[in-house]
Amino acid sequence: MSDRPLPACAVLGNGTMGAQIALSLALGGADVVLWGRRPESLDGSLARTGDAYDFLAEAGLASPADRATVLARITVTSDLATAVKHAAFVIEAVAEDLGVKQAILKSAEDAAADTAILSSTTSALSATAIQSALARPGLFCIAHYAQPAHLVKLVEIVPGEQTNEATTGATMQLMTDTGKTPVLCPDIPGFLWARIQHAVLREFATLVGKGLVTPEACDTILKQGYASRLPAMGAFEHADLAGLDLLNGEAAKAVWADLSNVSDPADTPVGALYAQGHTGMRSGNGFYDWANERDPEAFKRQRDEEIVRRVKIQRGGKVEL
Repeated sequence: MSDRPLPACAVLGNGTMGAQIALSLALGGADVVLWGRRPESLDGSLARTGDAYDFLAEAGLASPADRATVLARITVTSDLATAVKHAAFVIEAVAEDLGVKQAILKSAEDAAADTAILSSTTSALSATAIQSALARPGLFCIAHYAQPAHLVKLVEIVPGEQTNEATTGATMQLMTDTGKTPVLCPDIPGFLWARIQHAVLREFATLVGKGLVTPEACDTILKQGYASRLPAMGAFEHADLAGLDLLNGEAAKAVWADLSNVSDPADTPVGALYAQGHTGMRSGNGFYDWANERDPEAFKRQRDEEIVRRVKIQRGGKVEL
């Protein structure tokens, strides 16, 4: 938690992502108003923040003694004007729909202070496109949290063409002050995180479609192999370590030439499964059988537990191997 005074914050959208962002800000010391369109949903969002805090406390990442203090920083309302009235930073976390986001942010802009920074946690929509609907576009900047937002430290900061430098700087500072690691990203499709995620999926999905490998093999390679050294070494660090002479050699050229350049997910098993009505965990079937063979809730908890292990390592703590 930062020693400096933090701006009052508002989070618009009280689903899973909105509740996690509200908790993240509160853990960092900020007072947060969490807005939900339906009054009957507000108690549920408070329960989610409480459950998430309890998970952190159980994992040793938060103190049980601080629970009441942290959660007291979060208040809820179904009145948008009330939510943003005193906020210096407003972040929207609703459906990934440009028109919906623009409408909510425009309403927030009309009710908030003229100096309030507006933001969105979109993972793909253009900052320039979103801010085009605002009267004060210079005060808008994307802050893309990744799920689970109260665990993952990285936040992508994406200014639009009309974003003021002061807005970008203040957004990055708030992320730092609340314990996040902000990274400035360009306003291009997918920013940085989603781009690499799609690149990996495109390559593996193409290989699966050719019958060369199974989804299980690909996921094992990622989790047990490639990802195991990523916290210690990024792509460019590895390139320098391996040697740029090696990466200009015939072996590397053969790999680059053979990589997938499919431009439409529909031309891979991703599209084939979707055409069959399979949307993944939500429908019960995708690359895996989530209805019979795998438990979605158990999977998500195991994911969070693994992220906790990584957070502890980053903090210099000991973990069980």
